[in-house]
Amino acid sequence: MEHNVNTIVGSSPVFYRVTSLMRLPGRDGRGVYNEATLYHDAEAIRVAWHSSAVDTRLRHGSLVAVRGLPCNPHRRQHDPVPVVGLTLLDKPLAAPNLFHAVPDVWVGDRAAVEAAASLWEGMSRPFQHLLNAVLWDGGRFYRFVTGPASLSEPFHGAGGNFHQSVAAATQACLLVQNLPDVSTSVVIMAALLTFIGKADDYCLKDHCYVLSERGYWVGGPTTILEWLAVARARVIVPEAQYLALVHALVAARGQAEDRRSVEATVLAVAARLSEERRMSGTLFTKGD
Repeated sequence: MEHNVNTIVGSSPVFYRVTSLMRLPGRDGRGVYNEATLYHDAEAIRVAWHSSAVDTRLRHGSLVAVRGLPCNPHRRQHDPVPVVGLTLLDKPLAAPNLFHAVPDVWVGDRAAVEAAASLWEGMSRPFQHLLNAVLWDGGRFYRFVTGPASLSEPFHGAGGNFHQSVAAATQACLLVQNLPDVSTSVVIMAALLTFIGKADDYCLKDHCYVLSERGYWVGGPTTILEWLAVARARVIVPEAQYLALVHALVAARGQAEDRRSVEATVLAVAARLSEERRMSGTLFTKGD
């Protein structure tokens, strides 16, 4: 869905993602004039405010709340909406669905974004919070949704990493339908995370993606375990659920095969099937 700036669909959201940020000297050289474009699926808005100093924590991709937003900001079609300021949301929260704050310019395939948002809704509250903690950093989230999953087919292009994660999770959900004693939350979470670590496997060089130092020496499967460990220290996840998740991530790639859980087996199959569907061009088509 494309939004014009300062248009609103429904009520104003409680959080936004910063998509652009400009700072200029204030009037008469006093303070700072700030202007930012903010995005949420419900609203794209351009705001302006004055501050005594530059808040260096605010940057492209940050999650923020708006202080002093008027009741009808969408009535200002061309000028920035005057507000009191922006509050940086620097600690991961459980409630926001981060996939409702993916700008069109980051991911043009809105069906994939909608699928990701739906998958997040399908997880348990602890896993929703844990995934938010992993992806809360704006730079990491941007690299996840815009970067490739590999330098070859079928996920070599921009956004391949995001598409592969969502495709694998979607396929995994189909595989576990009507299966008894299977945790859908573990399956979805593990599938989304499987390739998220690859967000830092590649970097742009001369307008082309190349393997990064981390990608060469560490690799996505190990990186995601690092990020998970850090994220878990910031949220509450039951031990049994966390161990089931880590086991699925490790066992699905061929380790611990003698004691592989059903969720790990489903994840391995889903990843393979999602690659086949990507190559055939049938991901996120109408009717999925």
